[in-house]
Amino acid sequence: MIKGEKIYLRPILKKDIIFLNEWKNDEETYQYLGGGFMPTSIDQQEKWMDSMIDTLGNNKRFIICDNQNDPIGMIGLYDINWIHRTCEIGIYIGSKSSKGKGYGKEACELLEQFANENLNLRKIKLNVVSDNGAATHMWQSLGYEKIGEYKDERFIKGEYKCLILMEKFIQ
Repeated sequence: MIKGEKIYLRPILKKDIIFLNEWKNDEETYQYLGGGFMPTSIDQQEKWMDSMIDTLGNNKRFIICDNQNDPIGMIGLYDINWIHRTCEIGIYIGSKSSKGKGYGKEACELLEQFANENLNLRKIKLNVVSDNGAATHMWQSLGYEKIGEYKDERFIKGEYKCLILMEKFIQ
């Protein structure tokens, strides 16, 4: 467990499929994420739960829990490159009542510290949809810098949106 002040990060358990499926089927939560919004049955999601709970490979995913032990979201490091010591980060807060309380920012800070101190990573990269003002603001407040942009990269609600590329050196 990776403990913070208001939240903690823990490995994903198979029983988390209930929360993960609820969040996956929420358009507001998933529209800006890389895979986009696509309703998914719990039966379909069960097929890839083994890969979700695997922390031995190049992806490290965690459930974000509040101090009442309630799952509120998911965060992960993806495509870890052990030679170059880089990775990508992704996060979402799925619990609507937990949004806007700073939990996402704290989760990112905890995961950055874990990546630096335990995985010896030196740089984290991310993509954020330009329309996602709350996420863009959070990443900037965490010290991520814009390094580029893909024009009309993501198709969301009938329109193509630009994708901002950001990165941060953590060592």
